Amino acid sequence: MQIYIILTFTIDLIIRISIVIFCANFVERFFNGTIEYLYNSKYYVSEDKLRTICRRVFTYNNKTKSFAIVLALSGFARFGFNGNVASLLPNYIYFACMPLYWMFTWVQVTHSPLDNALFIRQSHGLDYAAGMASNYFHGYLKLALPAHNEYGLKERIQIYEDANNVTFGIDRLVILIPDNMFVKGKIESSLLEHAESLETRFINRAGVNRPFKHAVYRLKKKINGKNYYFAMEGATPMLSFFDAMNSLTSTTEEMREMKREIWLKFAKHLKELVKSWPETHDVVELIIYNCKYLLSI
Repeated sequence: MQIYIILTFTIDLIIRISIVIFCANFVERFFNGTIEYLYNSKYYVSEDKLRTICRRVFTYNNKTKSFAIVLALSGFARFGFNGNVASLLPNYIYFACMPLYWMFTWVQVTHSPLDNALFIRQSHGLDYAAGMASNYFHGYLKLALPAHNEYGLKERIQIYEDANNVTFGIDRLVILIPDNMFVKGKIESSLLEHAESLETRFINRAGVNRPFKHAVYRLKKKINGKNYYFAMEGATPMLSFFDAMNSLTSTTEEMREMKREIWLKFAKHLKELVKSWPETHDVVELIIYNCKYLLSI
């Protein structure tokens, strides 16, 4: 009997506290929405401002919705059992603690660098790494590699082989993505030497006739009497991120803390984009590696 009393008391207490937390959160959301409406209008289209702000402020994620449903069902179950709704509702003492919730939220007591890492790992496309991968794919790989109305990468490799009587190891563009994010302008290696580049391709992009070039490297060691060739380059967005991290004008502590997360997310998202597009899935080979455990290239 005593265990039953303790259990029901605990359930009722949880319901009361949860109601107060939801109320405090609603008030906080309403306050934030009001501030957004009054002081941040430039971020919204004027004719759709109020609706957009309300949607952003009062949209709850699925976990919150699920918890609210469980809470409501628990409340109905307790009410059906004792018929006393007053015992489930918090009194003024509970509501007097609402400022404590706002204080905890304001000081971000639950936030840690791990939250930044978890945010980067999610598939929402809003993080730095996914943005770099998307720009690299849509602004370069998706344009320069497929055939379209001209010669694509495979055709240019075939022309190169026929003109120079050589053989490529693979008819793909090899993209290097080292964990230190740095690749020199000319790849240096005891295994490779620079050769003549593939034919330059010009593509009009936003009014600019942009040149797209791909470097070629020759394997120094012969295999079955042949020197194999490879179209190879480093992932330029990673080099740009490396520069940003080492620049006093753009680097932040968070960027340096999350650099490995960004490297891995960039590689993962780029691979997903390349494999999901029919015209690029068989013309790109990503080499993702740890510099400590691979010969310098």
